[in-house]
Amino acid sequence: MVWKEFLLALKIVWERALEIVRQVQVNKEMLWILLPLLAAMFLLELYFSRYKKEELGWNSALANSLVLFFVGLNLCSFLYNPDPSKNMLYGFGSIKPELMEEAIKKSAIAFFIVFESVLLMLLDFFHLVSKRFAFGISSGLVLNFIGAISIILVRSDVKIDHITIPAVLLLFAFTVAFFSLLRLIFPSTEESEESEETETKAESK
Repeated sequence: MVWKEFLLALKIVWERALEIVRQVQVNKEMLWILLPLLAAMFLLELYFSRYKKEELGWNSALANSLVLFFVGLNLCSFLYNPDPSKNMLYGFGSIKPELMEEAIKKSAIAFFIVFESVLLMLLDFFHLVSKRFAFGISSGLVLNFIGAISIILVRSDVKIDHITIPAVLLLFAFTVAFFSLLRLIFPSTEESEESEETETKAESK
């Protein structure tokens, strides 16, 4: 009985996760801001897969926080632009009562992104936390994923409720697993250099 309930809950969460992913195809306008984030996330992970001994750096962590800040400003502009010709979801005018709850949730996401990015910028700029912790929370994978998901949730009709949170966590788990696998199979420069040195020594003998 417990397993059936668990599988049913997992199915519901999985369907919501797929719904989130499908929004990219449904609402193609968000691609203009989504594609740079996704491309940056992929290229950065590809880079660190190749150069495994390199670490992020305070300047790169600060730059990632700035990117998230720009995402937050873009979301606020989308929600509160008073120009109706911009085809924004909400303006400064009156909001229908049935949309008020959704407006509050989407606004909370946008404000949280701005707040988080400013906090991270302060932490990274002044080195207020340990390097390991700062580089973890300011990594391109984490912040670009947060930015991409926030764009989809704010700019789409996906319902924001108790199912959406585990669905987002599930997508993040898949993203981390994908890039972890990529790091395992993608050859690093250190490995290629070691193989070249081994071949050189073998030839010299």
